[in-house]
Amino acid sequence: MKVILREDLAKFGAAGETKNVADGFARNFLFPKNLALPATPANLKSWEQEKKVREVHLTQDLEAARKIAGDLEAVELALPAKSGREGHLFGSITSQMVADSLLEKGFSIDKKNILMESPIKTLGSYEIPVRIHPRVSATLKVTVSPEGGAAEPAS
Repeated sequence: MKVILREDLAKFGAAGETKNVADGFARNFLFPKNLALPATPANLKSWEQEKKVREVHLTQDLEAARKIAGDLEAVELALPAKSGREGHLFGSITSQMVADSLLEKGFSIDKKNILMESPIKTLGSYEIPVRIHPRVSATLKVTVSPEGGAAEPAS
């Protein structure tokens, strides 16, 4: 079945694309969630009109995302953590912890958009990619330091 995507779907397609999908996928997933329309001549025509409005909104969203990206790149997070003598953390720094720290600084970023390959387990400085918009991402500087200012000596 041919459908017109109404939203950007990760790993599937962008809004406005016409895709060939399985009938069940369209009926049971795309149509109920209002993510796609059947590709009929009437829907194609109405989509063209809706597309013009969406382009204006997309431009505004991109400008806002670029501003946030610029602000985010200027921020450096300092995360204190308990650590051993060799700099290994007791636990780890996760994307949720980074998101909470960003929220304290005034940035509301979902933890799913903080693209850490794996949790941070050692002291040091890291650059973490953050997706703000499907077309805009930024690099966040994070420094993990020992809690209390210095690593505790082992007894």
